[in-house]
Parts: sequence; C-alpha cells; structure tokens
Amino acid sequence: MTEIRFAILDEDAKKEIRRALLKAVSLPGYIVPFASREMPVARGWGTGGMQITLSIIVEEDVLKVIDQGCDGSVNAVNIRDFIVAATGVETSAHTDEASLIQTRHRIPERPLTEEQILVFQVPYPEVLTTVEPDTGRQKQIHAHREYSRLWVLLYEDTAQFGESRISNRYPVEVNGHFVMDPSPIPRYDIPRLDNNPALLLFGAGREKRIYAIPPYTRVKPLVFEDRPFLVESFPGQCCERCGANNVFLDEVHGEDGVHYFCSDTDYCDNHQKRTDHAA
Repeated sequence: MTEIRFAILDEDAKKEIRRALLKAVSLPGYIVPFASREMPVARGWGTGGMQITLSIIVEEDVLKVIDQGCDGSVNAVNIRDFIVAATGVETSAHTDEASLIQTRHRIPERPLTEEQILVFQVPYPEVLTTVEPDTGRQKQIHAHREYSRLWVLLYEDTAQFGESRISNRYPVEVNGHFVMDPSPIPRYDIPRLDNNPALLLFGAGREKRIYAIPPYTRVKPLVFEDRPFLVESFPGQCCERCGANNVFLDEVHGEDGVHYFCSDTDYCDNHQKRTDHAA
C-alpha cells in the first residue's frame, strides 16, 4: 500500500530540517548546513523556504505566501497552490489571519505577532560572499567576528557616494555577534527585523543552508557611528490605489509617467477599505 505523506517530505527529512532549525534558533544568525531535498520546482524558485514550510506546517496552520509583498504574483500563487495540494491547510491573504507566512523579498507591513512564523526564501545566504569567496575563511571570519572587509566595502561606498549603495541584502548584526544576510529585503524592512515578536526562519535550498532570528532578538544594520542608517523614502508620493504614504511603494513606469502603489497588497486592500469607510 502506498504511504501517503503529509506535506510530501518523508519524516526523516522533516526531522533533519527541524534539527537544523533548532540549531539555527539556538545560535541567532549562524548558518547551519542541511541536506536540501529535491523539490518539484527548480532550485532558485524558493525551494529552501518551501522545505522549511513543509517541515514545520501542521493541519491547523493558516498559510499566506507573498512575493515582494504581493499575494497574486506567479511565484506566490504557485508555491501556495503546491503547499495546499500537499497539506490541505487553510490559506489567507490577510497577514493577521496567517499563522505561517512564506515570503520572498519583503516583510509584511502589518506588525507580526508571537503566534506567527515568517519563512524567507533565500538565494544567497552568506553575507561575506562579495568580499571573501573561500568558505573556510568565511567560517573563521564569523568565529572571530573579524568583519573588516565588509566595513571597508561600506566605507568605500560612503566615501564616494555619501552613503552605501546596497539597496537590498544589507548586512545586519544579530544579537551583537554574527553578521548576517537578511535575504533580498529592501533597506526599508531592515529596522523591522529588530526585536520582532515573530520567529524568522531563512532557507536557501540551492546553497543548502538554514539560519534564523528568534523572537525579540536584537538586529542592527552595520553603520558607522557618525552616519544614520537611511531607508527608502518616497517624498510627496502615496499609493494611487489606497492613498497610503507611510509604506514601501512600488514604482510602475508607464507611458504616462511613473505611478506608485503599495508593495504589500494586503495592507493596500485594508487601507483602501478604511479610507472608503471613513469617507
């Protein structure tokens, strides 16, 4: 008789990934290797995040999947449909209703809670790759917290352009120790990693790496003492759909010029409802 597996992965695979997750949570920001499995999608399309989600999801969970804040993108829809087909769990497009959220490139605008888990799809987990390609040397740098090469990279940008040109994957220090790649989230989302009440899990399937930020953990961007950390701003602009001006906006270039819309579709929908009700 054919065994029916909940969430596709066999129990040994789930246990191995959960053990890696426990180690990652115990050592915030530390990169843990794991035996990444083959998934029915190409590596680079979120297989790391999918394996984490499929290893921790339970029948009582409510799932939300977003791609750059959007619930309706091709990546988000296909991953959500796949996980639902494998588990039968309930889904929601509303951040406050979801217990498990898988994301690519964004943190939801609505504040997360202690009851929620946010799983990041990660393409490149090692923050030192751009300055040190040797994996053995990378481990030594993390062990000794000798991040001078990263500081030099940031200094050169600051000296030449007045601030760092790193628009996403901005390096952060976790719990006063490891420097970590926060995945390709924009700088706008970096401050919301700090002291976040939700459990944040990061999975890179192609690179076979897992890391984590436990709830209420100190996370700070690498910045010089005399330079403030600047995030994206949109002075004078607001979402053309809901009118919000205090969120991360997507620029849409059309024949009639540039248009701005909320990156987070759930936030946009709710803000529009509140605006219509107030009117």
